[in-house]
Formats: sequence, C-alpha cells, structure tokens
Amino acid sequence: MGDDEFLRAFEACTFTRPEWTHEAHVRMAWLYLSRFPFVEALDRIRCGIRKLNAKIGQPDITHRAPARPFYRGSNGDPNGYHETITIAFARIIAGRLMPAESYTEFRKRNPDLLDRKLPALMRHYSPTLLRSPEARRAFVEPDIESLPNEWRSG
Repeated sequence: MGDDEFLRAFEACTFTRPEWTHEAHVRMAWLYLSRFPFVEALDRIRCGIRKLNAKIGQPDITHRAPARPFYRGSNGDPNGYHETITIAFARIIAGRLMPAESYTEFRKRNPDLLDRKLPALMRHYSPTLLRSPEARRAFVEPDIESLPNEWRSG
C-alpha cells in the first residue's frame, strides 16, 4: 500500500485490528511527521490513534509475551491509548527524520523503532514509569535519558 493510500485508510479508520500493528503506528507517525510541522503532526497522530482505537476496540493482549506490558490496564481510556508512548515515539521519530527519505529507507535505518519490545523508548524510560497510570493519561518526561528536542516546529 502506498503512503497516501495508507494515510487515507488510517484517517478513514478502515484498518482492522490485525492490520493496526506496532509498525503501522510507526509508519503513520513517520508519514505525518515528514509532511507536517511537529505540533500539527502530533495532533493528527494523537487524534487518529484515539479515533481508530475507538472504532476497532482494545487489542486482545492475552496471547502476547510479557515484553509489551505498557498497553495493559486502563488509564480511563477503554481503547488502550497511551499518551506518553505516543508523544515520546513522535519525538524520537521526528528527531530521526532525514530529508527526502522514503519510509523503506527510514525503516532500514531505524530497526529499533520497529521492535515491539520498544528499545528506542526504553533508553529513555524505566518500565515502572511507562506502566504508571500517570504516563498513560498524560505525557511524562523520561526518567533515564532526555528525548530528542530536534523536531520541526514550523
């Protein structure tokens, strides 16, 4: 699926639960961050995830390994949205953008972003902080290493 078609499917909420993978999250964020200023891209990412999650429901995590504990439980959002993970990933992705790079090239250069164990995030956050209800509800700064500050603001 091409980039424009992918974003149209995301915005129209036509992805099924099995299609709404971790990599799909990363690709969607990369597309918005490479096309819009950071603040606008982040707004589209956050609103789009919430909208799609509300349509397709919370993932069935009973079959998943304990390596992804950050989506468990509730933060008052019945669809499993996690504010800190969303914003932190957007900042990390934005900090790694390269001009005129395709998603395929970005993927090859950043395999840690596609790992469901979240190593790109775990360099910045302890599991305890990411599991906290506060981190699920509202963005919290990292407790290990600062996030990148290099993102486009205009």
